[in-house]
Amino acid sequence: MTRAFACLLTVMMVAACSSQPGTSAAPTAGSVAVQPGDVPSTMHRCSISGDINAYIENLKTKDPPTYTSTKNEWTDAQSKGATATQVTFFTDSDANCANVASTVANLSAAAYPLVVNFSVQFKDEASAASGYTNGQIFGIDRSMLKANSAPVVEGTKTGLGPNSIVLSTTIASQAFYIAVWQNKAFMVILGIINLDAATGQKVADAENKRIK
Repeated sequence: MTRAFACLLTVMMVAACSSQPGTSAAPTAGSVAVQPGDVPSTMHRCSISGDINAYIENLKTKDPPTYTSTKNEWTDAQSKGATATQVTFFTDSDANCANVASTVANLSAAAYPLVVNFSVQFKDEASAASGYTNGQIFGIDRSMLKANSAPVVEGTKTGLGPNSIVLSTTIASQAFYIAVWQNKAFMVILGIINLDAATGQKVADAENKRIK
């Protein structure tokens, strides 16, 4: 996980799949990831978004430390069965997208609406479940969200399935909604800043429903 997400958690914490006529295409990391219709109409997808390999390459000159840490985290995720990841950012202006691209390691300080999403596809459901329950994927595990007795909801009560955890809280003037869950062969990491919890849940539900 990028230092951006690690920082986010410390503070509280489109590739479309083609299909043939008459068939239902299997979901991919790109098709599962947050889409424009999931978020408020005032927000748009930032150009830094994309396949994990392109995202990492983009960090190489802009943020070398985050480049190294994210590259290592992706290598580790692959060793645990991850086969693809889509990294997606949404915010409310081109200027704020530029800010996201230039300050990847400090996104928790964002004073504007921001959606950060890692949609991770594994080779099979067992690998995805293990990724959720038995260790960090992109630096994230459940213990981070539970730190300092944070107000979390786990399991089926989240609406995202048995392997899921949601943290929704406000710190100073910032609202945070963070959801991590596993469904079938996917593990999803979703961080939302400065949007209300109902909007955060709507985004998570929409993404989860695309995992078929």
